[in-house]
Amino acid sequence: MKRFALGVLLWAGLAVAGSYVVQPGDTLWRIAQTHGVELTVLLLLNPDAAGTLEVGRTLLLPERHVIASGETLWRIARSYGTDVATLKRLNNLTGDEIRAGSTLWVPPAAAAKAQREPDLTAQLEAVARAYLGRPYRWGARGPDAFDCSGFVGRVYEELGVALPRTTRELWNALAPVGEPQPGDLVFFSFSGNGVDHVGIYLGNGRFIHANSLKNRVMIEPLDAPWYRRVYLGARRVTPAARTSQPRSGRPAE
Repeated sequence: MKRFALGVLLWAGLAVAGSYVVQPGDTLWRIAQTHGVELTVLLLLNPDAAGTLEVGRTLLLPERHVIASGETLWRIARSYGTDVATLKRLNNLTGDEIRAGSTLWVPPAAAAKAQREPDLTAQLEAVARAYLGRPYRWGARGPDAFDCSGFVGRVYEELGVALPRTTRELWNALAPVGEPQPGDLVFFSFSGNGVDHVGIYLGNGRFIHANSLKNRVMIEPLDAPWYRRVYLGARRVTPAARTSQPRSGRPAE
């Protein structure tokens, strides 16, 4: 009998909830077919398996989630310890609309539990990049357009973290840091009358933000002269700074 990481046998001793240990003679196509999984979904969960498939390695297998009435992609993503961008990739979705009664591929619950908090900064850039090029619009918080704080809030919300809505509230609520690390928020004063703009630091001198001048979400160098002149500092998202409920949609930077 084949060995399985979770030991839950469903059909002919081949299907398993959560993961599968590769056996001699296996191919990705055969594993996908045997477990009723789309090959593209299997590859999205196991991207490094596209090359040599080593016997004995463990592959993650997705699960099916039946959408309940009133559920949103954000709520489903949070319950599985993942983010909305990942759900969209797994299910080839371009928008946020979902229908009650339909099903979604989701990461296995066992893997999701292990990924919740430690991998937050590792997921940030992937989530933020999913919105590159979306237009700037004051008061908007996505998914089709954003203002600067709306963009920051949306990215963190998809990772299960609810933040204050406005730039000033973020500046006042978060803990200051010296040199920013990936995931820290970076703040600016373009008007010279206090904090009025925010972005997310990605590391390697880059930050991503909803740029009102160029009218889109984009990645730019933090040390560019224009930004250095108006840079106020960085703040870190800590558990104490998070709001207990999802943010309101009220406008304001």
